[in-house]
Amino acid sequence: MKKGNKKNGVLMGILMMLGCLPSGLLIGMIGSRAGIDIFPIYLLFLLSMGIALILQTALHEAGHMVFGLLTGFRFLSYRVLSLIISKEDGKLKLSRFSIPGTIGQCLMGTPAVREKKPYWFYNAGGLIFNGIFMVINYLIAFFSKDPYLAIFAAANGMYDLIMLIGNGIPFDGNGIANDGKNIQEMKSHPEAINTFYHMLDINEMMMKGGRSRDISDEMIDLREETLHTGSIGTANLLWKENKLMDEHRFSEAEELIRDILSKDYSLLDYHRKMLLTDQKYIDCLNGCFEDITDKQTTKYLEGSRKSVLSVIRYFYVRALYLKDEKEIEKNRQAFVAFEKNYPFQGEYQGEKELIAIAEEKMKQE
Repeated sequence: MKKGNKKNGVLMGILMMLGCLPSGLLIGMIGSRAGIDIFPIYLLFLLSMGIALILQTALHEAGHMVFGLLTGFRFLSYRVLSLIISKEDGKLKLSRFSIPGTIGQCLMGTPAVREKKPYWFYNAGGLIFNGIFMVINYLIAFFSKDPYLAIFAAANGMYDLIMLIGNGIPFDGNGIANDGKNIQEMKSHPEAINTFYHMLDINEMMMKGGRSRDISDEMIDLREETLHTGSIGTANLLWKENKLMDEHRFSEAEELIRDILSKDYSLLDYHRKMLLTDQKYIDCLNGCFEDITDKQTTKYLEGSRKSVLSVIRYFYVRALYLKDEKEIEKNRQAFVAFEKNYPFQGEYQGEKELIAIAEEKMKQE
């Protein structure tokens, strides 16, 4: 994480702690007024926060969906934690999918009429819903005569306020850009709006079984003025690299990866790590693999090896290179487990091909 992001992360943490104070004082007042001991209050608070994590995240993503639909966007998928509901052939399908650094996501298809390119309400919809429900929860907490309901509402109001701070203040220090960061970039750089729309179109294509090799060159904007609009603009570099990998043009992909990592782009930490796993894959094919030594990166990859296909592929090919039969089988089983219920089947097939290429290469050697 860059120094600027570390400072912003500390500031964000302080603001979130301050955001807990109103609910903490309110819960203390409710317990004292009702004559409840501290231990039952503590247990109820912990239980309420666990429920609030799921409930308010669900409402946050529902806000994106509602305001997206109101401004012409089309529903594609709705995810809370690792459960995702997606639209496939006009029907709703339940599957499992997660992105490290996120606990929910609502993806929409672009509007049929795109001249004005709306983006603000869709991106801010989750914040609007959290603001509305924060007010409702605090009113219930303050006026309810039932102390247990009041404590539950206060905990939910606290989580709403935390989500407003965590998603509303522009930040990308946890590896993923939040809503405020996306809005800021598109407001400051109109070029980023086009990339944002292409991002949604590519997501829709991938959900319908498409692959990175199917991304048209016209959709990838590699002009410097676009690439320097922020993390949204640098997504074009990722699409190009993913396309080269899916087309098995490994020399070109390696050259692009080195070029991206050597320049001062506003690259998300998550994307940087994904590029590194592709680089290490290519190193294995070239017979010059060296283990990743950065502790932060290895910790992140270990935490993602059950949820991110390209990370599983990295560990699998690494095990092939090192001839570690136990790790080979472990990662093979982890990869196969995604086959039936993974919502992006084109991506799965692409990763399967990359693994097969590595297997064949290792056999030859």
